[in-house]
Amino acid sequence: MLLTTSLAALFSYLLMLAAYFLPRQRFFHIPVMLAIMVFDVALPIYLYLHRNWWHRLIEQQDIFSSLVWMHFILLITMYALDIVQINSARKILKGDRGARDDHHTQGKTLLIVRGLLILSGAILANPE
Repeated sequence: MLLTTSLAALFSYLLMLAAYFLPRQRFFHIPVMLAIMVFDVALPIYLYLHRNWWHRLIEQQDIFSSLVWMHFILLITMYALDIVQINSARKILKGDRGARDDHHTQGKTLLIVRGLLILSGAILANPE
């Protein structure tokens, strides 16, 4: 499960990179970005349902690890950026030209945060 989860996250990141560099092709960019946002919400739910987090976080006391907290903060940051991205995309679709620069900058930030999130998740993954 560790390998498949990591590969799925890596594949979704590569797909996000492709969509990032093709912003003018809305038929590709918008559905891919929305699908990746849904994937980002679904993956923690999947991991919660299929892993023994109580044992790992409480019994093994990984809850006190700074990497766990950094991963959690990155996750919250990514969700906040997703919301801001959706709002700026809606402005662009309504014809607000000024929102393009904001959307592009937020997209760069989202790529960085999501890459760090995937990296920290891979480091935290328990190979059991």
